[in-house]
Amino acid sequence: MWFLNIILYFSIYSFLGWGCEVIYCSILAKKLINRGFLKGPVCPVYGFGAIFVIYMMKWMSIDSTILVFIFGGVIASIIEFIADILLESVFHTRLWNYSDRKFNIKGRVCLLNSSLFAILSVILIKILHPFILGIVSSLSSITIIIVSILCIVLFLIDGVLTVKEVINLNITLKNMNILEEIKKELKLKKHKRFIQAFPQLEHKKYMKELGKLKELIKESMKNSKKV
Repeated sequence: MWFLNIILYFSIYSFLGWGCEVIYCSILAKKLINRGFLKGPVCPVYGFGAIFVIYMMKWMSIDSTILVFIFGGVIASIIEFIADILLESVFHTRLWNYSDRKFNIKGRVCLLNSSLFAILSVILIKILHPFILGIVSSLSSITIIIVSILCIVLFLIDGVLTVKEVINLNITLKNMNILEEIKKELKLKKHKRFIQAFPQLEHKKYMKELGKLKELIKESMKNSKKV
């Protein structure tokens, strides 16, 4: 049953993390941004981060707010660093780049984000998780099983759809030399959400083509506003 509980925690914190990302990025952009690598309202990196922080704090018997702040920030930053490496290795893309910020490590993590993660870790351990733990503990075994299986299925479906979206993006970038055909077939709409969600998106193989695609999307958005 402990594994199913982890699935529930992972799903809950992935959703809450997505909410934080949407609010934070929308405020900075001054418009609504549907943030997240997956198509659904979840950010798995927050789910993994929360799970590791919760169980590492428990394993190390850390209860001090200061230590939770320090270790929570470090753990979350390591996960963000690894996530960026994996995305670059598997999909040849980088969804964020902090090279323009002070005290960054290869643009993958930076002091500002690590500090925010540290604050979130304190909120998680001291306030949020005890509340979530109480709710999950009150659920019946059958409810936990059903909800956990549903979450797994939804994550798998979302994962498949997202991988398909990234593959389509790679195909589009590979064929950017036929721009007019892409315009006519209206393929821009397939990539609009993904590129808007990650303005700093980089592609290790097709960076020049990605720049052209971004310009086409901006152009199509301007034309749609005129209409």
